[in-house]
Amino acid sequence: MAELWVVLQEQEGLPPEYNQEVLAEAKEVAAQYPGQLQLCAVQLRAPLSSPVEKSTVPFFKAVVPERLYVLEHPALGRYTTEGYVAALSWLIRERTPALIVTSATVNGQDWAPRLAAQLGLPFVARCLRFALEQEALLALRALYGGRAYVQTRTRLGRQPALVTFAPGTRGTPPMTGSPAVGLPMPEVITYQPSLAFEERNPSLQHLGIEAPSAEEVELEAAEKIVAGGRGVGREGFAELAAFARLLGAAVGASRVATDRGWVEPERQIGATGKSVSPRLYIACGISGAAQHTSGIREAQTVVAINPDRNAPIFALADLGLLGDAREILRHAMQLLQEESVGV
Repeated sequence: MAELWVVLQEQEGLPPEYNQEVLAEAKEVAAQYPGQLQLCAVQLRAPLSSPVEKSTVPFFKAVVPERLYVLEHPALGRYTTEGYVAALSWLIRERTPALIVTSATVNGQDWAPRLAAQLGLPFVARCLRFALEQEALLALRALYGGRAYVQTRTRLGRQPALVTFAPGTRGTPPMTGSPAVGLPMPEVITYQPSLAFEERNPSLQHLGIEAPSAEEVELEAAEKIVAGGRGVGREGFAELAAFARLLGAAVGASRVATDRGWVEPERQIGATGKSVSPRLYIACGISGAAQHTSGIREAQTVVAINPDRNAPIFALADLGLLGDAREILRHAMQLLQEESVGV
């Protein structure tokens, strides 16, 4: 039976629902070929003393694969490009799946194209949907910052195809609590491969992790964005940036704010700026003109703060707060600071 693999990702800060949404999408594809295509997951990790079943619980609260391949090696305890590529190359040669899928996170976009190039695999990046049909891979992708869409057809041969799935596409809600009662556990197969890159000095070494400031986080990669517009004013952006740092979010802006020089042009979101897809988007003092909202169509949750109850942004928002954005942000910052110190 052919196998469809979902490569799980466990890096620090990655929302667990990203793995869930890839599993859910892959399950729908596998369900179209009952008895022919088996849904499998792949976990890369350092050897652990705890049972494998306990270590995989966070992944399998909604969708459970039929089989789980666990690759254990000391070099896989922390993400490295060489480690992931070497381990997955080894497993692909052992098992030869039909299709490999992973989330298009920062790390996923790093190792996936390198793995495809090393093994000569067909590769499709940041898919919104994918399907198998008549020995071909069909994939839907966004172009021009989400302003256009294209469906690609990739011919499949003896080699598996590799796909990265755009995070947040399915809008999967956070998975909390324990797994559902009676949910079956997958068959677990553990490997401890010998990785070839150990024989030479690695080209990349882990030195440390340093989080960028709110003003430096790339908007396209941000999980949270706090954006300001005309209603915030030049002085208000300093407060907005302070709130963003406290929240661990990136700073964005409307066209009015960048045109007036309150924020650098690279922070602009909208038709003439950047299209973003954060899990949380907080629009402060932004009216909600079509020029701006076209850039936040893929945001999962939108919070709007505006003193004008007729502002168009409220029609798009999941939560609307009526009032002055600067006053609301100050109050929110105070609450966050009190919570952080346990007051």
